[in-house]
Amino acid sequence: MNVTIKDVPARLHHKLKVRAEANKRSINWEVIDILEKALESAPIDVEMLLAEIDRIRSRIKGPRLTQGRLRQAKSDNRL
Repeated sequence: MNVTIKDVPARLHHKLKVRAEANKRSINWEVIDILEKALESAPIDVEMLLAEIDRIRSRIKGPRLTQGRLRQAKSDNRL
């Protein structure tokens, strides 16, 4: 099957060309690869992601980072 994409911005075309060259593919095959990855990717399991974030947070020692602590660090010129 053939598909034509019209009016591709020059900047995007350049990025595709660079990426295709880096992967030793034609621009056409690069676009196909990008589309396959985008359309066949599994949806994110939000509950599992949040559980993983909680697991990682529980291993971090020290006080929790808050807006107040960030403001204080900035005012102390530590950031």
